[in-house]
Amino acid sequence: MSDMPQIQTVKLLFVDVNEQQRAMFRMAFKMHSATNYLIIDEASGEKPDLVIVDGDSVLSSSVFQKAKAQYADSKVVFFGQNPPNITAPYLAKPIKFDSLFVNLRNLLQGNGVHIAKQSMQATTATINHGKTGSSDEVNPVPQDAKVGALKRANETVILRFDPDVGLLGAFRKILADQKDAQIMIGGKPALFVFPAISRVWVGVDSAQLKRLSQQDSLDVKIEQLNDQSLYERANATTTSTLWQLALWTANGRLVRPFKPDTVFRLARWPNLTRLAPLPESLRLSAFLTKTPINLNMLYKLMPSLEMSDIVNYVAATYLTGYLTITQQSQHKDTVASDSSTQATVDTSVALKKEHIQAAKPTREYSGGLLGRLMKKLLK
Repeated sequence: MSDMPQIQTVKLLFVDVNEQQRAMFRMAFKMHSATNYLIIDEASGEKPDLVIVDGDSVLSSSVFQKAKAQYADSKVVFFGQNPPNITAPYLAKPIKFDSLFVNLRNLLQGNGVHIAKQSMQATTATINHGKTGSSDEVNPVPQDAKVGALKRANETVILRFDPDVGLLGAFRKILADQKDAQIMIGGKPALFVFPAISRVWVGVDSAQLKRLSQQDSLDVKIEQLNDQSLYERANATTTSTLWQLALWTANGRLVRPFKPDTVFRLARWPNLTRLAPLPESLRLSAFLTKTPINLNMLYKLMPSLEMSDIVNYVAATYLTGYLTITQQSQHKDTVASDSSTQATVDTSVALKKEHIQAAKPTREYSGGLLGRLMKKLLK
C-alpha cells in the first residue's frame, strides 16, 4: 500500500469571490482527479495553499494587500477581468476550464506572475537603451480582427434535427402507438417493430440502416402487422435499436427541442454495456446523474470531448427516455428557436445567473460500490 501514489491535496481559500464564481470552480474541481482541490473556509483555521482574491471590487487593492499580509506563507492570487496595476500572481476571468488546472499548478509553483506596467516600461527602456534611429515596431493587430478571432473561439455553430421525421420518426411513432408494424422505405421493408414484446427484427444490414437513418427525406411508410409468428425472428431490443437510430440520425446534430441553454439531467442510468458505445459515455452519465447543466457549460466542462460526441449522447439518452429537461429557455431573444435548423453554442465559460442553482449538485451519493464509483468518476 505504501508504494501507491498519493493524490496531492491543494487547499484553496476564496476572498470576496461571489457565489457564481465559486460554483464554477466547484464544478471544474469535480471533473479533475490528478489533484484534489479542497475549498476551505477562513473560519476553519487551516493554512491555505492558494488564496484567490477577487480583483474586481472597488477595494480590491486593499483586500489583496491585506490577504498577502494575513497569509504570508500562501500563494495569494489576484483574480480579475483585467490584470492588476501591481506585480502579482494573476488568474484571469472568466476561467477557462481547459486551462484552469495548468494555471493553478503554475501559480502554486510561483509562476503566472503579472508584471506591473511600470516594471514593463523599465524593462523595455533597458532593452532599448543605446538604440538609435527608428525602432522595429510590430504592427498591432486590428481591433476588428481581434474581435472576430475571439468570436470564432467562443462560439460553435451546430445543426439541429427533428426526431419526428425520417426513419427515426417512423420508429418512434410505432413505439408511441404500441402496435406491431413494419417500416417500409421505397416499398421495401427495413424494420419490423414489435412494441408488445419490446423487440425489433432488423431487415437490412447495419451499413444500409445507418445510411437510411441519416436521410431526412425518405419515402417512409408504416404498415400494421398482425402476424405474431414473426416474433421469433426479432433480433434486437426496441431500446438498443432506438439508441442506435438516434446516434446515427443525430450525427453531430442537436436534437429538438434542445437549445444551447436548455438545462437537462439524467433521470436514470442507461445500461451502457448493452447499447452502442459513445466516447466518455460512462463519465457523462455519472456527471449528469448528479448535476443538471446546459450544453454551453457541459462543453466547457468536458474539454476532452468533441461537441459532436456530446450532442450525440444527448440525442441518444433523451430519445430513449433516460435524459429529461429540467429547465427550458423562456427568453424571446434565445439564440436558437424551436423551428431553427442550427444553434450557436457559446463556448465561453460565463455561467448565466439563472442557471447557477440548476447547475449545483442536488444530492450526495452514499456509501457502497455505486457511491464510490460515482465519486471516483466525478473527481
